Amino acid sequence: MAVNVHTVLDDRIANDINRLKEQRHVTEAVVVRELIEGGYEQVIHQLHARYQHGELTFRAVAAELGLSVREFYDLFEHKGLPL
Repeated sequence: MAVNVHTVLDDRIANDINRLKEQRHVTEAVVVRELIEGGYEQVIHQLHARYQHGELTFRAVAAELGLSVREFYDLFEHKGLPL
């Protein structure tokens, strides 16, 4: 499911997005989507590390991401992250 989002960015981030857009010859939407996806990936890996260190349960990590346990298991499997 795709979601359209409208947001206001501070000047520094907006300038960085414009610079990346021009360097890569892509749209602003592409740059923003890639940045958001990269941030989400980082969150997944940080939560996975906390799970691996015993700081969070599997169920707690799933809840943190707004996923069911099954969806979260599938996500770990898809990304090749050990359980």
